[in-house]
Amino acid sequence: YELAIRPLPEDCHLEDREMLLSWEEGQDDLKTLEKKCLETRNKMNDHLPPHELALDDMLVVAKSCIPNAGNGLFYQQPSSSSSSVSTSSVSTSSEILPMSELAAAPPPTATTTTTMTSIPIASGTTICYYTGHRHNFLSQKYISDKSYLMNVASDIMVDPGPLLSIKARYINDPLNPNYVNCTFVPEPELFRSAVVAKRDIYPGEELYVSYGDIYWSNAQRERGDLVVGNILM
Repeated sequence: YELAIRPLPEDCHLEDREMLLSWEEGQDDLKTLEKKCLETRNKMNDHLPPHELALDDMLVVAKSCIPNAGNGLFYQQPSSSSSSVSTSSVSTSSEILPMSELAAAPPPTATTTTTMTSIPIASGTTICYYTGHRHNFLSQKYISDKSYLMNVASDIMVDPGPLLSIKARYINDPLNPNYVNCTFVPEPELFRSAVVAKRDIYPGEELYVSYGDIYWSNAQRERGDLVVGNILM
């Protein structure tokens, strides 16, 4: 059960006073109230403040290395004129096996050389944020495409589906833990999950994250197949 205090007429917006009158007559119009709540949430989502950026300027959306996954998200180091930086660079194979063979694939191999142009994203660094329109269990029922819907925590959900500027929406799941180089860290108080590097990530690498078993079981149940490229937790 939920408790609520009915407001006084003078505290209500004009368009809400009719509903208050029906309450006074002993007829709680719950459907109308639900509709108004959804309308208010939609207005809120249309006027959300700009989302916080992390390393978004270093991230590029391009065709994923995973077959049939559509676009993916890649780390691209910005050009720099500094000559005093000396780091290690990693050369990884860009070959991604078919989905049926990914589980048995070995991890990417790496060779270390010294260069002054290849700067990695250090392990533990926040790369970007998975955020978007804010929803709860009630409002998410009315989302026509839940492909990008993420349950951050409890009754807090975010959907970057309508927001192409949220770069984290393009991160794919390679279906092989050997390739996963990022993880989601929930930040429910900020209505988002941080995308955090699990290891050093070098320029040219595609970002990969595990969507989790719940995503794949839902995808298989709802669509009858496995489709990569979206996130639903």
